[in-house]
Amino acid sequence: GGLVDVLVTKGTKEPYRMFTSRGEYRLLLREDNADLRLSHYGRRLGLLDEVYAQKVEQKKAAIQEGLLFLRENYATPTKAFLSQLEAIGQMKINDKTCWMDIIGRGDFDREKLIAILPEFDRYDVDVIEQLLVEAKYSRYIEKQQQQINKMHEMLKVKIPEDFAYENVSGVSNEIVEKLQKATPPTLFGASQISGVTPAALEIIHIYIKMRQKTTAE
Repeated sequence: GGLVDVLVTKGTKEPYRMFTSRGEYRLLLREDNADLRLSHYGRRLGLLDEVYAQKVEQKKAAIQEGLLFLRENYATPTKAFLSQLEAIGQMKINDKTCWMDIIGRGDFDREKLIAILPEFDRYDVDVIEQLLVEAKYSRYIEKQQQQINKMHEMLKVKIPEDFAYENVSGVSNEIVEKLQKATPPTLFGASQISGVTPAALEIIHIYIKMRQKTTAE
């Protein structure tokens, strides 16, 4: 999805984005969650049959249900629970601990999860895999989602018609020349220009805010 968007909006002059490892927000744009992210588009365009679309919706609902439990419930260090942790080779807990933090330990797998939360055995294997990934990388995923939300808000910012790109430090001459030539009206417009990086957009945004502050004073 990310590659197709880049090829359509920016052409083939940015080959680094053709490699998944160089794409932005790759913690969210993973292969294992492609069906969860993209199936509703396929359904809307008539590319998916209803049976498959319903299965994806059921999977999504199951994942949300599992995550809600893991985030809102806590395990207590009772003698019985500590014995369970020891039996599956996990470190003991000393205090009341969120299930998300326990499951998020690096070497947790489906077998260990079912051993301490047998009710999760009702979930399909692919649902369990998503729960384990979300738990393991939850802090990083949340941080990346915050970055995306921040970027979405930033892209709405208008660029003054007389904005002097040449006075912006930290942006390459190549990007400056492209922006001077295209004169995009907003940061979103600037983001659609081949070669303009998210880092450059953030720097330009800072300069726009500095200018607005100076004008207001």
